[in-house]
Amino acid sequence: MTLRDGGMVALRTLRWIAKAIDHVVVALCAGFLLAISVVVVVSVYYRYVLNNSLIWSEEACRYMTVWLIFLGLSTAHRRGQHVSVGSVLNRLPARLGAKQRVPDRVAEAITFVVSFVLTWLGAQNAASNFDIHQVTPALHLEIAWVYLAIPVGFGLLLIQSLVHLTTPAPETVDETDADVTQTAEPVR
Repeated sequence: MTLRDGGMVALRTLRWIAKAIDHVVVALCAGFLLAISVVVVVSVYYRYVLNNSLIWSEEACRYMTVWLIFLGLSTAHRRGQHVSVGSVLNRLPARLGAKQRVPDRVAEAITFVVSFVLTWLGAQNAASNFDIHQVTPALHLEIAWVYLAIPVGFGLLLIQSLVHLTTPAPETVDETDADVTQTAEPVR
């Protein structure tokens, strides 16, 4: 096996891991969305039918929403569903345009660096909150579990960004490597 073959195997493995993570994250997000919906409906029923509000429901929904958003970062990135500003890319000279993918690579590199920094800082913040043992008012849950969503979400985004960065441009890969090339469409 040549170095190039080993690199392609590593790239395929990385893409397989990213895809598996994406499937798990989508399932978790669906679970959080379902749980939020159930808690809201039950809370409305308790408040308006039984005249007895649930003191924990709003807090539980808030924290599940935080986890849903941070987990969804990586899935949205993998599918190319984040908001982007095309006006800057449209003004670039043709030689830097979509064919050479320079702007996309620069944006992806920035995403990678920002994700790395936020994963690192978020992990430090969560760790310091675990040391404090601060609890939430209604659920009596350590607030660190909520803050843990930041490094987990950005860590997953970091993995998806790494896949985007390491995927060769279509014009630099021959037809035998078609399964590891990234086209204009998002990675699936």
